[in-house]
Amino acid sequence: MRALVYHGPEQLELEQRPDPVAARGGAVVRVLACGICGTDLRIAKGAHRAYADGAARVPGHEIAAELVELGAGAGAGGLAVGDRVFIAPNLGCGHCPACRAGRSNLCASAEAFGITRDGGFAEYMAVPPAALEQGLLLPVPAGADPAVLSVVEPLACVLRGQRAVGVREGDRVLVCGAGPIGLLHVLLARAAGAAKVLVSEPHARRREEAVAFGADVGIDPSGEDLRVRVFEETDELGADVVITAVPVPAVQEQSLELAAVGGRINFFGGLPRDASTIRIDANVVHYRELQLTGTTANDTDDCREALELALSGRIALDRLVTARFPLEQAGAAFAAAAGGRELKVVLEP
Repeated sequence: MRALVYHGPEQLELEQRPDPVAARGGAVVRVLACGICGTDLRIAKGAHRAYADGAARVPGHEIAAELVELGAGAGAGGLAVGDRVFIAPNLGCGHCPACRAGRSNLCASAEAFGITRDGGFAEYMAVPPAALEQGLLLPVPAGADPAVLSVVEPLACVLRGQRAVGVREGDRVLVCGAGPIGLLHVLLARAAGAAKVLVSEPHARRREEAVAFGADVGIDPSGEDLRVRVFEETDELGADVVITAVPVPAVQEQSLELAAVGGRINFFGGLPRDASTIRIDANVVHYRELQLTGTTANDTDDCREALELALSGRIALDRLVTARFPLEQAGAAFAAAAGGRELKVVLEP
């Protein structure tokens, strides 16, 4: 099979590998689509802690696939060879405190497709027995577009973030950042019944996209006072929910000033390792009774709920897929994803 393999910074190489064989209790899938996200771009640059130079691992964790082989003794939860699936990427140990609390994404020994295990930038991918046992293969209709289904994974991350701050009907929501993740936050906030959705984004084209995706107002934080505009747009109350969907320390620091009394803040975008310390006024949290939360990745329940939202049509993910590439054009695909003009770039092995 062909696979896109990481060997070091800026060394993603398309090469031939033996087709995987299903282990006892495991499976093999044929990858139909796998999205490229910011994590994959960091991997390509050699900036991801799970990828040491020479790791010789296949990235890709936003995966839609077809089940092509079941190993002896595999418990597939009703799935059969030929079924289409979306794959929840995070595999917990199943017995640590985090896993028992339903937070497999926080498992100290967690594995993940495309991160610690070979992922979806290949024609085929092996699925270990534990992934079947934990229900990571979620069935999808045969006619569903695999490229669109691959976007369910980032939607699951966004769903986890919004669940942490309880976005609900009537909320005034501020989303900082209008990349693909910010746009998913806009779509999900609208689906939750938010009364007003504001987006802070310095790039004009992305502000326009945010409005097209359902934001009421796009604010340029580089050209106007963000706090003044947010309070103007919220009857001088501030945002009930603030979501920082960009990896910028100053955005996290300012988020407290933008929240209403009793507001809820989600630090969604992680910061660079060498710039992850910020300064905040603890008295603002104390006297305004703010709730400050952080979320990372997703678990299988998040993926299951996100998939239901997508398949029901409540969240229109097809609007985010703006570029598709075959595996042999992976270089062009990564360049398009890094260039900033496309929303979601998807490889179709």
